[in-house]
Amino acid sequence: MNRKTEKRFAALLLSLCMALLSGCSATTANEPATAATLPPPDVPYDAPTNDLTMSRTVTVPLYLPSRDGQRLLARNTDLTLKRGSDNTRTVVQALLNCRNDDRTAALGAGTPLQLYGLNPVEAAGDVCTVNLGASALELAYSDLYTVGLAMAATLEASCGIRYVNLLIADQPVSLDVFGYLPAGSIGSHPGEELQVLWEQMDARRTLPGRSAAQSPLSATATLYFPLYSGEGIISETRNLTFPGQTPAQLTSTLLQALSAGAQYSSNVSMMPDINAMLRQEPLVTEMAEGGRMVTLYFLEGLSDRLSLYGMTTASFAACVNCTLTTFVPGLAAVRMYDGDILLNTVNGAGLGILMFENGVQRRSRFTPALMEYATVCLARNGKLIEVTRAVPYGTATDPRTLMSLLMAGPTAAERQTRYAAVLPEGLDITDLLGLGAEEDTLLINLSPRFERLIRSGELSEQLMCYSMVVTLCEALDLNRVRFFFNGEVQDRLGGSISWNGEFILNRSLVN
Repeated sequence: MNRKTEKRFAALLLSLCMALLSGCSATTANEPATAATLPPPDVPYDAPTNDLTMSRTVTVPLYLPSRDGQRLLARNTDLTLKRGSDNTRTVVQALLNCRNDDRTAALGAGTPLQLYGLNPVEAAGDVCTVNLGASALELAYSDLYTVGLAMAATLEASCGIRYVNLLIADQPVSLDVFGYLPAGSIGSHPGEELQVLWEQMDARRTLPGRSAAQSPLSATATLYFPLYSGEGIISETRNLTFPGQTPAQLTSTLLQALSAGAQYSSNVSMMPDINAMLRQEPLVTEMAEGGRMVTLYFLEGLSDRLSLYGMTTASFAACVNCTLTTFVPGLAAVRMYDGDILLNTVNGAGLGILMFENGVQRRSRFTPALMEYATVCLARNGKLIEVTRAVPYGTATDPRTLMSLLMAGPTAAERQTRYAAVLPEGLDITDLLGLGAEEDTLLINLSPRFERLIRSGELSEQLMCYSMVVTLCEALDLNRVRFFFNGEVQDRLGGSISWNGEFILNRSLVN
């Protein structure tokens, strides 16, 4: 007999015993009649003791070029994905693993493609950067561009990604033989002809007999801005116009775009005029080990200038480095001078102290600073209000991250504007004993301490309950929640609501 059958049998036996007892006893004048009660509701699910059932098999459309090479076609594939987790690497790897079938062709036109580095797929917000191995250099430029288009279409359909940046062995992709034409941030075009898309891209390259410095360019780039808290950097995409295609021109225009500031990101530092802080033009050189390096010569007193904008040298270096080394073709590293002093060390609250040999700053050292926004519910004037929090990339929909944010409550600044906590003080993530998902229902198993704090009655049970329901259901694309406490279903804890049923996502509860 399984556990669900045992529970149903126990509930039936209890009902029968209650009926027999009520039939054999009489109520006296001095004994109040007992109100008729229903047996405990049948709970169709077991309480989760870990997070294993958050994984599920999903049919994902993987976009691949048709056998005739004319357009991208979806090949539906079953993948095991975990709710709330960053599944972009799993999806990208599945796309690269696809082989020819009767409708579609494998990516790479016969050249095997692999991912490169420790963190080869970096998804934050609606942007994903994919780092391919050196074998991708063997591809024709049109085939390499098709790889980017296929990834963009696949990740938009499965993960909500709008743009893909391609790197090869840690260097931004070039789509021309001279290494001037950047691939930029590639958008999704699943229904359009591949040849037409490539001709539009190829038309941007520097023409034979013409100088790259005199070849204007319009392209989409990903810019990285420092958070005011100094914790890290956040990405935005922007359509930019460049006066020419030399690496120095691309660098100067990107620095100008950074100086204009973020357009829609919150809690981001105001930006100084970066080009105005340079004492000479950016210098681009070729590195002995391969790839380009740009050196930026800043006026003396760089850290003091940055502090006026709420920035550390580390957060500034991170935003400049990631912006340049995601876009400028072949750019592998950045060096910075503060006056005559080469910056071999930068530091900041979110990154700590970073040291660079000979001042050579590479992109991989800064990617731990990449953040994205998560949304959680707090209380204000007795109502639920959604607020955003910057969290490490890949965790914006992670339920344990979201529960930790709910437990942390409002910031000091938010408390001053009458935001209030929705969960009791004294909780930490160990009070979340397990998470599971069955069909469209999220199962949450909370600790005895969580139960005791609810019973204390210090906070509104309704706000407590629905802050979790709305926050987690929205992130996980589920419609209802069932709560357990130490593996058991409870009814009344503080008296105002019953915890033994299913709570349905209701957006009208959020102002």
